[in-house]
Amino acid sequence: MPQRLRPAAMLALALALTAGCGRESAVPAAPRPTAETPRRGGEVTVATTADLAGVNELVSSRVGFTTDVLDQLFLELLREQADFQDHPPTFAPALAQRWELSEDRRTLTFHLRPEARWSDGVAITAEDVRFTWQAQVHPAIGWAYADSKDAIRDVEVVDPHTVRFHFTEVYPYQVVDANDGKILPRHRWSELPFERWREDPDWFRRNLVVSGPFTLAEWRPGQEVLLARNDSYFDPELPRLDRVRFRIVPDPVSQVEQLVAGALDFLPMVAADQADRVTASPALELIVYDGRQYDYICWNTLRPPFDDPVVRRALTLAIDRQQLVDTLWKGRARVALGPIPAHIWAHHRGLAPWPYDPREAKRLLESRGFRAGAGGVLEREGKPFRFELSTNTSNRVRTDALVLIQEQLRRIGIEAIPRTLEIHTLTERNIAHDFDATLSGWAIDTTLDLRPYFHSSQADGGYNFGAIADAELDRLIDAVRREPDLAAAKPLFKRIQEILHEQQPYTFLWEPRRLAAARRELADVEPNALSALFNLSRWWRRPPPVRP
Repeated sequence: MPQRLRPAAMLALALALTAGCGRESAVPAAPRPTAETPRRGGEVTVATTADLAGVNELVSSRVGFTTDVLDQLFLELLREQADFQDHPPTFAPALAQRWELSEDRRTLTFHLRPEARWSDGVAITAEDVRFTWQAQVHPAIGWAYADSKDAIRDVEVVDPHTVRFHFTEVYPYQVVDANDGKILPRHRWSELPFERWREDPDWFRRNLVVSGPFTLAEWRPGQEVLLARNDSYFDPELPRLDRVRFRIVPDPVSQVEQLVAGALDFLPMVAADQADRVTASPALELIVYDGRQYDYICWNTLRPPFDDPVVRRALTLAIDRQQLVDTLWKGRARVALGPIPAHIWAHHRGLAPWPYDPREAKRLLESRGFRAGAGGVLEREGKPFRFELSTNTSNRVRTDALVLIQEQLRRIGIEAIPRTLEIHTLTERNIAHDFDATLSGWAIDTTLDLRPYFHSSQADGGYNFGAIADAELDRLIDAVRREPDLAAAKPLFKRIQEILHEQQPYTFLWEPRRLAAARRELADVEPNALSALFNLSRWWRRPPPVRP
């Protein structure tokens, strides 16, 4: 069974999945026509904190900004949709116009668009799909997500516009895994042997042809990336914009300043403490929507007293998570219950987050032998209840949370010592279980594969930081992965959440909502939790208002 370990997504350094968006503004928005006719042409300028890592995702970092840009340059077979409120996410046609699983679910056939072309005019065919799979699984390339192809034994070219994936087993993520990755241009990139792909990543930019709505017009490293319309795109109505300019502005506060001043048109991410500056401007709107992230404190169950679920539950009861949401997120987040956010179909709506109850927390700790000692710090067998609580230096919300949590725990006699570390150092320590407690966050995979975080097999060198080991939890997670129809696994997901709720190996802190900002003349801007730029090809610019 594929392990589906997606480190880049799981580290969740940025907030990132759902449908419902809301607009906020302190100034009434100008009335908008009920039916507007999109205009073609024009340019928008979008801020980014990072530069482009490259144009070939198999040898470049596949996170954040680079992923967003490559989504505009290259097609996947299908386009995953952010429609998972009531059911597992569905797929829309992209390079493939239709697809079907065989009755025994051992083969998956895609029928490609006959009109699809590379930007140099060459037809996109099933040979490109097979070539892409060969590159994805080639050991010399070492694609970070090659595990998603583990159960695919062959990709067969049936005819120029039909390709068939053959699987070694049946499992819930077959369409997801077959679809994972951009389709690459065989007629150009096969000129470089796979063994040399990592020697010169810039070769792919010099030999770039694309299939998406935009092409790469200019790249000035450290300054900006310019995308321009791909005239060979299969949909002649898209994109609506001529150009999209990404300006690299590392400082989020400077981004807001430039947006307010009119130098930028769109910010994919706005910090909660900057939201009021956006809503104060009549020229701007703040777009608020749910994400697929949750932040948590992971307790190291290999170290007493965190090996005791009663102690862990007491710690959760002692942390005022609603205060954290109100203070750190200005209310633009919700208290978390578990690893499946509240707006996702498999969330257990019959459970409620543990309340803030310091009195009950003290009672539980007393039942486990803790008594007030010197300076009011709880002790057990002469050892004070003192531990280190770590997080990554680069996340202001998390570092501020450490201070608030330290004070909340102090009130019941627990001494939490904050420590901030560079993210890579923190992650290495977490994987090695070299910590007492760590505050971090996951951006969940839309497959809801919980194995990497909560299965005992992932404790040795994996992302089960707290070394969680529970036989029933393991059995349920494995059972989900054997259920061909993911929707039918909902009772399994419910029981998984009940176990985690009872045992509290994590204190689930908050589910942040994502904030974006746009100038009001931009139309059809609809970010979702898959990407703030999800429908960039459909954006358009309204004409400037006519002044009297």
